Amino acid sequence: MNIDSIEQLFSGVKRRIQLMITRGVVSLVDSDAAMQMLQVKVVGSVTLDEVEHWEPYGWTSHPHDGAEVLLAAVGGRPGHYVAISAADRRHRIKGLQKGELGFGDDQGQQIIFYRDHIRVKAPKVVVESDDVSLGSEGGAKVARVGDRVQVDTGSSSGLWPIVEGSDKVTSI
Repeated sequence: MNIDSIEQLFSGVKRRIQLMITRGVVSLVDSDAAMQMLQVKVVGSVTLDEVEHWEPYGWTSHPHDGAEVLLAAVGGRPGHYVAISAADRRHRIKGLQKGELGFGDDQGQQIIFYRDHIRVKAPKVVVESDDVSLGSEGGAKVARVGDRVQVDTGSSSGLWPIVEGSDKVTSI
């Protein structure tokens, strides 16, 4: 058996291995399905329909058209691709140090875990909770408009309601 016959014998296996992982570009997203479905263009302008987008438990995103995906051929069969990761270099947070991580969108909203603090950047932040602790658990109480506060000194001493507050921090 010579080298040509060995190459011919394994050419199909070689091709399947080469096609197991490939890249593509998102052209359409169905985010309402139980498993998000993508339409993806791959090498040679081939369009793949109903590509399952596998996302980690608890995390989801709706990629823009033009986002890039890494595709894996299940069982090495190019007829059954799944998207195992979607990325969009147009909106990636840059400049992080080792160990830092961040989440961001195309509008510049971000949550970044720096080495010494966490930064939330957004035009508006809504926290829905019956119990919010600022600083640490069991810290000082925070009063809201309508709450009664104790004034201990002067002619206004007594228990009085707060009648005005900040326009920047509100509660329900």
